[in-house]
Amino acid sequence: MFSLKTKRDNKLTAGLTLSSEGIALAIISHESALPTLFHSEFYPCTHAEQPSLLAKLKQQHQLDQYPCNLVLSPDEYQLLQVESPDVPSQEQGAAIRWRIKDLIDFHIDDAVIDLINLPGGQATVQRSVQVIACRKSIIQRYVDQLHAANFSLNTIDIAELSARNLLRQQAEQKEAIALLNLWGDYARISLYLDNDLYLSRSSSIGLHTLAHIFEDDNIDDAGLMVLDSLALELQRTFDYYESHSRQTPIQQLYIQANHPFSAKLAELIQQRTGINTQEVNIDSLVKNDPNNTGSLPSRCLSAIGGALRPEH
Repeated sequence: MFSLKTKRDNKLTAGLTLSSEGIALAIISHESALPTLFHSEFYPCTHAEQPSLLAKLKQQHQLDQYPCNLVLSPDEYQLLQVESPDVPSQEQGAAIRWRIKDLIDFHIDDAVIDLINLPGGQATVQRSVQVIACRKSIIQRYVDQLHAANFSLNTIDIAELSARNLLRQQAEQKEAIALLNLWGDYARISLYLDNDLYLSRSSSIGLHTLAHIFEDDNIDDAGLMVLDSLALELQRTFDYYESHSRQTPIQQLYIQANHPFSAKLAELIQQRTGINTQEVNIDSLVKNDPNNTGSLPSRCLSAIGGALRPEH
């Protein structure tokens, strides 16, 4: 997404997420076909503790010596799909900014934007573009924070593209696949075609709601209704994709969540949609280095996806 010039080491890459709950860090070697995870850990901390912790992590892992990709959480940006303006390429940026100015929840002059061209060859697809809009203050805060800690910041990416990197390792994407990425109070339903993001939609059914449903072994009627609603949102998204892309139907759905109920949720969603559904399997994404004694925490998945970011 947002690239920054930095020195490059092709062997090691770091991925990083920062939130009000803490810092997730992943360090990956790209020397072999299956990437090797050297380090992954979630460090609980407050916002006030982040600068000192970042400085400590930089010293411990020499994070000034190889590129670091920061991954934003979905509540830090807006992802919009709009019609591509019919203007010369040098005027596209200004035309896009004018087109989205009433669609974002902050002033357009405060926005940093980037574009994702939709995959596929259909005319309907070619007329649309995905726009990432983020407040300048958010980008600047992270740049200042990581530069102050002497990180070698390479890119600032979004959660959907971090997830794309995970799915690239999970399975060959000859056909479209879907991802249900669960966060605290919401979820993102994303569709990927040929390793590119095709569509992303938000759902109000998030991690907290589902965790409450799975507190007991027996799900009550209210919980079943929530699961039915989530399955319906997924199916409507799949139907929209099929009608607009003219591609084959979605055959595979992955679930990414920071919670142990993922496997059970996958089973129940598959029963309702008839689509093969499974949780993202960390062990199939990377090879764990013997010196990485920690577990592969699910809270580091976005950071791992950032570290898996391909070079173009």
